[in-house]
Amino acid sequence: MLEARKNRFFYKIFAIYNRNLLKRRFNSMQVGGLDFLATNHDAPLLVYANHSSWWDGLVVFEISLHTEFDWFVMMEEKQLKKLFPFRWLGAFSVVRENPREAVKSINYAAKIMTENSKTALLIFPQGKILPNDKRPLSFYHGVSRIIEKVKIAVCIPLAMRYEFLGNFKPEIFVKIGEPEKVEAKESFDPKVFTKSLEDKMTSLLDRLKSDILSDSLNNYKNLF
Repeated sequence: MLEARKNRFFYKIFAIYNRNLLKRRFNSMQVGGLDFLATNHDAPLLVYANHSSWWDGLVVFEISLHTEFDWFVMMEEKQLKKLFPFRWLGAFSVVRENPREAVKSINYAAKIMTENSKTALLIFPQGKILPNDKRPLSFYHGVSRIIEKVKIAVCIPLAMRYEFLGNFKPEIFVKIGEPEKVEAKESFDPKVFTKSLEDKMTSLLDRLKSDILSDSLNNYKNLF
């Protein structure tokens, strides 16, 4: 697997580049529930997100700058090989189709989370880009397997949509769900927990879509 190789100088340069890129390509970036990420937690943070666009990782990177966590992201290995500078931002690889290689990535994720309680790990458990309204959602078990290793974590769902709403450029909409502190006790069942994550993400995506359709965006903050 490819491990993260964080570079502070590149991180700062990329933060400026990414902000300018998003502002050039999108009209606004509306985020609801940002306080759930800005709040201090007494356990490592595991953020799981839907994956409907190539922009998703860059959107979450921008959001991460508004938190005090040290962020990492799990990426498909063939994509990370093409985008190797992302390793300097905290990306590491996974080969989900190969169980032995996937275990290496899970162990690495658990290692970085247990080394620092201020770590935030981003995972796209769908494993690939899929249409935003595709149902039912189907997740790999990576989140559950990581929690089994770290024993305790705070899980937060993050839903994203991209919409054209009367402007030349589209809008980014993000809704962040409430934190859930999870402990891997003897009764912890990875398959059951993964199903609960699918249900929570489905609900969050539906609520985000409803907020957009009803223009109920008073609690969203524009990050541009």
